[in-house]
Amino acid sequence: MASPRDPSDHLAAAEGSDRFAQLAQEMDADGPPRITPRKLVTAVLSLLVVAAILLWVLPWATGADWSGILATIGSLPWWAMPAVTVLGLAAVALEAITVRVAVPGSRCGAVLQGHAASSGISLAIPGGGLLGIGMLAWLLRRRGLALAVVITGLIAASLVEMAVTSVMVPVLGLGAYALSSLLAGSEIDLPGAGWAAVVALAVSVLALALTALGLNRRVLSGLLAQAGAIPGFPAPELVLAQRDALLHLLRTRALALLGPTAGARIVQWAALLVALAAVDLQVPLLLTIAIFALGRVLSLIPLTPGGAAITETVAAAALVALGYGAEDAAAAMLLLAVATVVVPLLTGALGAATALQSPPAQSPPRHSPPEESAGYSSST
Repeated sequence: MASPRDPSDHLAAAEGSDRFAQLAQEMDADGPPRITPRKLVTAVLSLLVVAAILLWVLPWATGADWSGILATIGSLPWWAMPAVTVLGLAAVALEAITVRVAVPGSRCGAVLQGHAASSGISLAIPGGGLLGIGMLAWLLRRRGLALAVVITGLIAASLVEMAVTSVMVPVLGLGAYALSSLLAGSEIDLPGAGWAAVVALAVSVLALALTALGLNRRVLSGLLAQAGAIPGFPAPELVLAQRDALLHLLRTRALALLGPTAGARIVQWAALLVALAAVDLQVPLLLTIAIFALGRVLSLIPLTPGGAAITETVAAAALVALGYGAEDAAAAMLLLAVATVVVPLLTGALGAATALQSPPAQSPPRHSPPEESAGYSSST
């Protein structure tokens, strides 16, 4: 018999509750998350901001002019655009593998389709992360997966993304920056790199610390006891069951979850190397890590889709400050944006369009047996 702390046992009790069944029925009945007119206006305004930054701020920050930038882009070698496109696709696929590992029972095609749609929405709409996650959850439910599995998996995948992109990448960037200066024998001035990484790291560590505190069973039980009187609030046993299943997933599949997401960031860094090579910029390897980390930190700014234009402008300005040519630096960062922004947006549009047209699963979403819903057997 499963022990009282076994995740499948908790989920079995939770899924047997009326409240859980009600939540499942509500999610089944709802259509995909709606993009409100306000969100559409925000997306349009953010695209206008992107255009303004690229047209005026990028030349001003780098000292380049658009005629020179376009001439450099026009003279790129034939392999440059296909290479960054393939690397952009590889990053999307690797991120989808993390979701596939986090959601037991999901199929690769459905996860890839749903993750692409989710990422596209998150990039296209400032602050659209929750909207993208909602789209992915809805698509996975349509494929017949239990609500408990979907919720647990998406929370796990989100925590892994935060740990890799917002903690590991800034730490590596700061380390590479410091080591570059040490090896050079003098401080290398990379404008904005230090403070951006420190701020992002501090915010992310705080968020992870609060998450860890919230997942403490005693703390969570106390919060649930206070929130129990709120109408419509999920049943405490459901929340505690999700908490136990989440921690079990993170403990038993940590490397399988972290590996693909870390691989996606490595692939994007490789796209930066390709972009620099395409314009013949010989940047030391350690500095490329620092520049990449700076770009990933800036991509977290929700002012524009994925930090688009802001990331390219600051990274290009940093290259110019290091002594590289303005037009080459700007062209390289715009080429990198193909992998980090354009490819995810296009695959997101394709994923959303095909997902909305695909039929739901033949059978209704599963709520039993407990081991299947939890994604683990009682012996694990």
